[in-house]
Amino acid sequence: MDRILKERYKYTPLARLDGFTALRGAQAEIEIEANTCLYRREAATTEEMTELLSTAERTNENGESSLVGDPLIAGNLAVADGEAQGLRIDIPDRFQAAGVLYVHLRYPASAAMEGGVRYTQRNVIRVGRDAAVRIAVYHHPFANQDATSVVNSLTCIEAASGAEVEVIEVAETRATYFGTIISRLHRDARVKTTVIDLDNAFLRRNQFVALSETGADCRLEGVYVADEEQHADNYIRMRHLAGHCTSRQLFKGVVADAAHAAFTGHIYVARDAQHTEALQENHNIVLTDGARIDTRPQLEIYADDVKCNHGATIGRLDPEAIYYMRQRGIPTDAAKRLQLEGFANEIIDRSRIEELNHLLHEKIAKRLLHI
Repeated sequence: MDRILKERYKYTPLARLDGFTALRGAQAEIEIEANTCLYRREAATTEEMTELLSTAERTNENGESSLVGDPLIAGNLAVADGEAQGLRIDIPDRFQAAGVLYVHLRYPASAAMEGGVRYTQRNVIRVGRDAAVRIAVYHHPFANQDATSVVNSLTCIEAASGAEVEVIEVAETRATYFGTIISRLHRDARVKTTVIDLDNAFLRRNQFVALSETGADCRLEGVYVADEEQHADNYIRMRHLAGHCTSRQLFKGVVADAAHAAFTGHIYVARDAQHTEALQENHNIVLTDGARIDTRPQLEIYADDVKCNHGATIGRLDPEAIYYMRQRGIPTDAAKRLQLEGFANEIIDRSRIEELNHLLHEKIAKRLLHI
C-alpha cells in the first residue's frame, strides 16, 4: 500500500478488511417509499462503477491514490455483480421530486445470528440539470450485535448543473459498517450530505467530493456516537477544482468507555480554484478517561485568493451548564444527558428534511441514554 493510503487509514486497522470477499454473501431487505419512476432496484455493475470512479478522478492533480485502489472500494468491487445489491436513482432534468425518497435496509435476523456474512451495496444517484431530490437512507440494526458481519456500501452521486441534492444516511447496524460516498458537482450544483452514525461495532466512512465546475456548493455534516469498545472513523477528501465554489463541514462526536473515534478532513484547493470558500469544524465530547479521539483537519491550498478555515475541539461536558440545570431542580444525570442531546441535535436541526427531525431526535436521545 502506498504512503497516501497508509496515511488515509492511519486510525483504521485494515486487517478488518481481511477475508471480506470470502464471507458468505447475503441480501438485505430493501424497502423504498417513493414514486417508482424515480428509481430501479438494480445495483451498478463493477464495470459501470469503475468507469464512474475513473471519471471522478480525471481531474485529479495532486497525486492522490486512485479511488479504485482504495481498500473499501476495492473490496466492494471485488464482489461478483450477482452478489451485490443496490439502487439506481435517476432524477430527470428540471424535475422537482416531491417529499422524501426513503430507503430502509433491514438485515435478516437469521443471517445476523449465524454471523460472518457480507452485504455489498452499489448505488448510483444521478440528478439532472436544475432538478432536486431529498433522500433518506436508514441502515437498521442487526437482530443482535454481530461484529463479524460486514456491510460495505458504495454510493456515487452525480449532480448536474443547477441540481440540488440532500442525502441523510443513518447507520445503526451494531455490526461492522464500511460506507463510501463519492460526489461530483457540476456548475452551480448544491449537495448536502448528513451522516448519523449511532451504534456500530466498527465503522469506517469515506466521503470523496469533487467540486468540478464554478459555483458548486457542498455541505457535509455528521454525528457519531461510540461506547464500549466501538470504533468510528470518518475520512473526508474535499477537492476544490474550480473557482467560486463553497464547502462547509461540521462533524460532532460523543465517545465513552474504551471507544475510539477519528476524524480526518482534507481540503484540497487547486491552482485555478480562486475565490474558494471552505470551512471545516470537528467538535467532540469525551465522557471517560478510557475513550480516545483523534482529529486531523488538513488544508492543502495552491490558490492565493481563498477563504479557508478549520478548527477542532475535544473536551468534556460543561460543568457550569450542569450546575446551572441542577440549581433549577434537574438531576445530574438528566442534566448531562440534556447537554449531550443539545450538542448532537444541532446537526439534526440543520437538516432540511423536517419530516425526519422528530425521529432522529428520539434516536439520539435513546442512544445517549445508554452511554
